[in-house]
Amino acid sequence: MNSSQPLLRRLLINRPLHLTTTSTTTTAHYSSTPTPLAMKPGTPIPGLTSIYPPSKDPNNPTAPTALPRSEYPSWVSQLAEAPPTLAKLRNMKMEEASDKDMRRYLKLVRRNLIKENNAIAGI
Repeated sequence: MNSSQPLLRRLLINRPLHLTTTSTTTTAHYSSTPTPLAMKPGTPIPGLTSIYPPSKDPNNPTAPTALPRSEYPSWVSQLAEAPPTLAKLRNMKMEEASDKDMRRYLKLVRRNLIKENNAIAGI
């Protein structure tokens, strides 16, 4: 794996195995959507040393640490999901698209138009 890729991208590459257990059977399937790996509870969160300076007392760390997954709200897991691409949005039916999908579609179309105009102008 290339370490020059952003951390979130590296975490999204892995697709976890999910086990579904009923009263009689257990089935395993790979998730179709990648789920980022969570940090182990108690691990200091990197990159926050400028906000939370390190403590001189090793027994009393001031930097925030990761909590167990169950203590985070459900919407936190949605932050790592990749937004739909322009190709997916173009293939989506208008009736199925949410307002958020429509705003993203317009944003991506405008971005492509700006890039095309800049390429024509030689910018």
